[in-house]
Amino acid sequence: MFKKILFIVLAFLVTVGCASNQSSGDQTTEENTTDENTVKQDVTMVLEQMFSGPDEELTQYHEEDNYEAISNYYTEKFEPYFTEDYMEAAINTNLLNSFHQKAYGNDVKMEISTMSVEQSEDTETAYDFESQIDVSNGETAGVSGRVNTNEEGNITRIHYIEIESLLNSFDTAVEIEEGLFEYDRSRLVSRTGDEAFQPKYPTIMPFEVNGVEIQPGAMKQKDTVLNFIFHAETEETMKLMTVKDGDISYDDVETEEVLMGDLTGQYAGVEGETQRLIWTDGSITYELKGNVEDLSKEDLTTIAESFE
Repeated sequence: MFKKILFIVLAFLVTVGCASNQSSGDQTTEENTTDENTVKQDVTMVLEQMFSGPDEELTQYHEEDNYEAISNYYTEKFEPYFTEDYMEAAINTNLLNSFHQKAYGNDVKMEISTMSVEQSEDTETAYDFESQIDVSNGETAGVSGRVNTNEEGNITRIHYIEIESLLNSFDTAVEIEEGLFEYDRSRLVSRTGDEAFQPKYPTIMPFEVNGVEIQPGAMKQKDTVLNFIFHAETEETMKLMTVKDGDISYDDVETEEVLMGDLTGQYAGVEGETQRLIWTDGSITYELKGNVEDLSKEDLTTIAESFE
């Protein structure tokens, strides 16, 4: 009889223990899910604040040139979600205010059309995002990247994969004559500051530039070749090859000599089809090539002459 009672008691304890462990496991899983959702929500909110506005409060601070209030504004908005070190870096590098500053300077506002934030499949503490940003001047830009966090859920890094189209969307390109537009070369200068050499860039383009890809030369050409692809919203492109202390071959192409100010270039192609212009300025040789509607040989020469 005693053995039977002891068996029942032990069985009861084992059952309770298993139930307790299962409940604890369920609770842990629920807590982890809640934490992940909270971090995802925080990351989403930070991105939404960065890519919308500027709001009335921030606009007023800019109008008053109240830089202390602007700094306090970003500290209040973002400090709870960043690590201390990254918050300091974000303020010092204008990570948080660069989009708002560009929007204010061009008298436009940003509005988020779509925003997708998903936990990375390869890193639990990273969140990949894609967003469509509408700018009040009628431009639309895609932005994508990754936000890294620490184990506490605080942001340690924001990295952009695609941001160039947004930076270009703030500016309203000035058409200096039919088919030719002013182009701000300063972004390319800053983006290539760490490259082995720095070529000149155009200040005039045959369309409103919506983004620029930079492709260094491969292998042995890494320090001697830089390639650029200028994109228009119409899907037209212009390609620029720059070669340091080297030549660009055109022996197999029929060319004609054209004057470009104090320089001489070699032109090849047919208007309405692919055209290219090759010239050397100092130690760097340039090839500008593209098939752009209504682009004339004279237009291509004007673009080449605008390089600074």
